[in-house]
Amino acid sequence: MIYPPSLKKGDTIGIVAPAGRMDKNIIEQAAQRIIKMGYKVKFADHLHQHYYNFSSTDENRKNDLQAMLDDQNINAILCTRGGYGVIRIIDQLDFTSFKAHPKWVIGFSDITALHAAIQNQGIASIHGPMCKSFLNYTDTGIDIDILFSFLEGESPEYIINPYPFNRIGKASGELIGGNLSLLHALRGTKFDLDTKGKILFIEDLSEYLYHLDRVMYNLKLGGYLENLSGLVVGQFTDMKDNETPFGETVEEIIYKSVAEYHYPVAFNFPSGHIETNFPLILGDNINLNVEEDQVSLISI
Repeated sequence: MIYPPSLKKGDTIGIVAPAGRMDKNIIEQAAQRIIKMGYKVKFADHLHQHYYNFSSTDENRKNDLQAMLDDQNINAILCTRGGYGVIRIIDQLDFTSFKAHPKWVIGFSDITALHAAIQNQGIASIHGPMCKSFLNYTDTGIDIDILFSFLEGESPEYIINPYPFNRIGKASGELIGGNLSLLHALRGTKFDLDTKGKILFIEDLSEYLYHLDRVMYNLKLGGYLENLSGLVVGQFTDMKDNETPFGETVEEIIYKSVAEYHYPVAFNFPSGHIETNFPLILGDNINLNVEEDQVSLISI
C-alpha cells in the first residue's frame, strides 16, 4: 500500500464536490479555517454550482475531480460532502497521474466509492470529516486536529471504551471499508473490495433496519464477512423502523451476521455521521485489540 506524502504548512489543499450540493457559505468557512491552520486552498472550477441534488453535472464533477487528482501542485483533496453521485462518475476517472504522484483524499459517506477505487489502485486514503466539521472546529474540533495530524505524518492510535456487543480478540490487517450502503452498491463491480484477511470498518445513515439486515445477509451469503481478520462497527445514525417493528437492533443485526465467525468485533467506534467524526486511514495496516475493559486500534 502506498501512503501519500505528508503535508507541511504552506501546502495546498484542493476542495472538490464530487457528489451532493452544499451551501457556499459552509465551503468558504471551511476554507478559511484551513487557511488559518497554515495551508493554502484551491477550489474546483464548478464547486459552487448546483444541479438538482448534485453539486453540478456528472461531467463537471468528473472533470473537477480528475483535475484535482492530476494537479501536482495540490497536496491533498478534501471533499465537501457525501450525499450521492460518486458512483456515477467513478469509472470515468483516470488514476495514472494520481498513482505516479499520490496525494491524500479525504471524505466519507458517498466518498466511500472513491476510497474503494483508490484502494484498488494500492493507495491509502482518509475516511474522515468534510467541510461541515470545520464549522465546529473551535468548540469540538478533535476530529479535525486528528485529521491534520494524520496529514502531517502521525499514525492512528485510538483507545475507546468497551461495548456490550463486542467480541474479544486480537487481529492485524489492512483496514478497509466505509459507508455500508456504498460497499453494498459496489458488490460485483471492479471497485469491490477484497475482504480476505482485512479488518472491515462499516457505518451508515438513515437506513431502515430491514434494509441493514438484507445488506448484512448479502455480505454474509457472498462470503464478504467469512474471511475477515476483524470488524469495526462505527456509528449507524438516525436508523429507521417500519410501523410494525423489525424486532432487532442495529447491534443485534450486525452481531448475528458474524456470530459464527471467530474474529474480534468492536462496536460503537466514533466514526461516521456524527458531529465528532474520528478519521481513519483506509489501507493502513493496524492492530485491533478488543479487550474486556477497552478497545485499541493502532497503526502498525
